[in-house]
Amino acid sequence: MRKSISLAIVVLMVLSVVPTVKFASALYGTKVVDGNLGDWGTLDLVGQAKDNGLAGAKLDKLYVAWDDQYLYIAIKTNNTQSWNVAYGIGIDVDPGSGNGYTGTSDAWGRGISFAGDYAIDYELYFWWGWNSGMGSDNFITWTGSDWDYKGLADVGASFSYTGDTSTGLQILEIKIPWTALGGKPSKLALIAWVAGEGGSSAVSSIPWSSAMESLDAPFADESNRNEWVDTDYFTNLAEVYIVPKTIDGDLSDWAGYEVVGVSNLDGPDGADLNKLYVSYDEQYLYVAITTNNTASWGVVYGFGLDVKEGGYTGDTDAWDRKIGFSRGVDYEIYFWYDGGNDVIGGGNFITWTGNGWDYKDVGSVVTYDFTTGNGLQVLEMAIPWDAIGGRTSEVALIAWVAGGAKGDSAVDTVPLDPAVDGNDWTDQDVLSNFAVIEIPIPKPELTVSISSDVLNVEQWQPANITITVKNIGEVDAQNVTVELYDRDALLKSWLINVSAHSEVKLGYLYRYSDAWGVHTIKAVVDPNNEIEEANEDNNVATLGIVVGQVAERQNKLIRLGMYVWPRTYPEEYEKTKLLVENISSMSLPAKYAETVKGFELKLNESLKLFNEGKSLIYMPNYELRGALKIFSAYIRLVKLQREISEFLESLEFKKKIDGFLTDWDESSLVAQNKVGAGAGAYLDSLYVDYDDKYLYIALSTKNTESWRIAYGFALDYREGGYTGDADAWGRKIGFARGVDAEVYLYWNGPFFENPGTNTITSAELAVWNGAGWEYYKLFENAAIGYLGNDKGLQSLEMAIPWELLGGKPEKISIVAWITGANPGDSAVITIPDDPSVHDSDNEWGDMDTISTFAEVYIR
Repeated sequence: MRKSISLAIVVLMVLSVVPTVKFASALYGTKVVDGNLGDWGTLDLVGQAKDNGLAGAKLDKLYVAWDDQYLYIAIKTNNTQSWNVAYGIGIDVDPGSGNGYTGTSDAWGRGISFAGDYAIDYELYFWWGWNSGMGSDNFITWTGSDWDYKGLADVGASFSYTGDTSTGLQILEIKIPWTALGGKPSKLALIAWVAGEGGSSAVSSIPWSSAMESLDAPFADESNRNEWVDTDYFTNLAEVYIVPKTIDGDLSDWAGYEVVGVSNLDGPDGADLNKLYVSYDEQYLYVAITTNNTASWGVVYGFGLDVKEGGYTGDTDAWDRKIGFSRGVDYEIYFWYDGGNDVIGGGNFITWTGNGWDYKDVGSVVTYDFTTGNGLQVLEMAIPWDAIGGRTSEVALIAWVAGGAKGDSAVDTVPLDPAVDGNDWTDQDVLSNFAVIEIPIPKPELTVSISSDVLNVEQWQPANITITVKNIGEVDAQNVTVELYDRDALLKSWLINVSAHSEVKLGYLYRYSDAWGVHTIKAVVDPNNEIEEANEDNNVATLGIVVGQVAERQNKLIRLGMYVWPRTYPEEYEKTKLLVENISSMSLPAKYAETVKGFELKLNESLKLFNEGKSLIYMPNYELRGALKIFSAYIRLVKLQREISEFLESLEFKKKIDGFLTDWDESSLVAQNKVGAGAGAYLDSLYVDYDDKYLYIALSTKNTESWRIAYGFALDYREGGYTGDADAWGRKIGFARGVDAEVYLYWNGPFFENPGTNTITSAELAVWNGAGWEYYKLFENAAIGYLGNDKGLQSLEMAIPWELLGGKPEKISIVAWITGANPGDSAVITIPDDPSVHDSDNEWGDMDTISTFAEVYIR
């Protein structure tokens, strides 16, 4: 151990004890409440939570700051899911007094109470909904007998947050006027928590409370709800001293979160450091150390401060101790401890000039005081910011104790540095474990938004765009660049000044252009980040504007009128015309006569409009009018098809008789062929269904050519029936069993030089009365729908009223075939497949007796 006094150092010292001084507060803690923590510093962090394992109720950090008008509180979470939870904050403005609330259920009915030195005067509560996000907020005052509920805005408070319904609340910032808290206190205590719905309790808190650990880690989960519904007593709130530090050698006005360094080294009895404290306000940087000394030795206490670029990193420091630094030190503060008298005997405030050290008496620069007793116990000081080059955004510092002579080295440091071990008084120490304190400096805080009175720009309708630049910070912003872009093209740039807590509005007239479509209009403030801000993430705003929507639609309409609808309309017209003709040919009750006539009139009106549009579409200055007429004609056609379809549905058909077999399935499939009788005579599938009013028959083919042929069906549904050699249409077709009715349809395909119509031109139902056939026009008495073209008939649907067949039977047998176009022809294919169409080399003209039928039972 070293107790000698260096005379070379003593001459630099002034033996004096500085009297107690109390410093004024300042506006150094002012925050911008915007849901961003960029303007919160190291010493604003007053508490942290543990990981409770709950993805939607996981608190992380609690921050507190203040100025002369407001108390600022911020909460950060580690949520990864959005749950139904309540966030609460309890504030005790006079801790230790016993005044306030301590009951067993708090202001929102959660099982939360307060004990020990704390009784709550105010509660802040926020509800977060899993699918709605931030909900209600309350500022709640304990009146002494009850809670008084208000919104935060009601007391002049405000808040901002980040988070969404995917990941839950992330950051919550709150600004409360001191007037809402009964004035600015000298000290307050607070705690934050998260709880569930009504009747629940806390599952996380900041500072962390052992009350959260009534269960094993992770303390609460979805399968074990006990921690959600117990009663929690909070006894360890974060204490925050609002008044400035009193430099008196007593650290009772320092808070635990201001400890920035600790030494756990069991150092020498008279050179054993314990903790390093740091605080600050607008005028001063406050530094304090405590020791574990049990003896009074002649040693020196040094402090190294790095506050700017550069600095000293050599092997021996300003008092010639063998101490160097891994980062440049700009200032050293040294105190000599007079071990014999057990007092600080003076010291130096020393500035590195770049070429050497500049020494001043420590008392002429720094205000300090200390307590002693078996060596130094406490040392605290206030360092004017001006003495270290002005306020800075970061301070790195380390404190050490070394021997009393030149050439000695450090034996203990706070924070503890790996270069010291407490035993070697003369080794070379290079200190690297600095406490780094981030100090938020008031800055401008620029935001930008963009709006427009018009979102659809046309030739006659420009947009008046407004760009609003706000400075929500505490410092004026000068020479701020604002740029406006259309997509990536710069439209205009401004250079403006924005005072703190003010805004500037800029206007731009955005005109029509031929670049039709959606344009992203972007406003950017400070695009090159030339102005240092707390939050650089809110300097861009965008707005979508549609340009030339009407012109583009007109152009598209004209192009459709010229190139698309003239090709599609004729086909749709023929389809609709056929629908109208089929309905017109049906024998419908008299009440439908006007409806059918209306279909015919609408079809003719559509065709008239289409022809008028075609005559105008290529005439200069009439293109749009022509396109509109063609469009109207097409729309009327489509609408008429829908009306006809709805009309057919109103007839109470079980199936939609339109030729499309999408509403038929395998439950109605009664027969299917594997082969056909040629490209124009290939029956594929036969379907049968029924209801109380109709027999439904459907047929599909695999035709690839259109032939002039006839499609026949035979029905057996009662005793007796026809079995002769020529059927109802004179084809050479007989039946091994009596048939009671036949259906015949004539497909008018090509025949040599006659192209035909590729449509069904006639259809009949023939009913056997025991002596002959009774014929009914099928289009007049039943519903028929089919699809076909130059590849022949593709599909066919029929709905035949049971009353035409003499009533609904219990069973029906059915077979279908293809035969030639003329009497005397015979069947070439049947479905179900029958042997009679495979017994001759001349199947178109031989005699066929059909014996194979599909059986359908009628329930």
